[in-house]
Amino acid sequence: MGGAAQVLAECITKVRNVHMLEEFGSPEAIWEFEVRDFPAVVTMDSHGESLHKEIHAQSGAALAKRR
Repeated sequence: MGGAAQVLAECITKVRNVHMLEEFGSPEAIWEFEVRDFPAVVTMDSHGESLHKEIHAQSGAALAKRR
């Protein structure tokens, strides 16, 4: 994320957990954060939800209606 990482990091209010820290090291570990006023769109979450899939499905349905 480059320079934006500093802005996003300032929104972290809590580190909930760190997964696979020993295996991958700090930069590549899987981090769980709680954030406040996060100025970015999270498109995939830890529950398997994907904004990409949702928009693709909605767009496909809308296009199908127009045909």
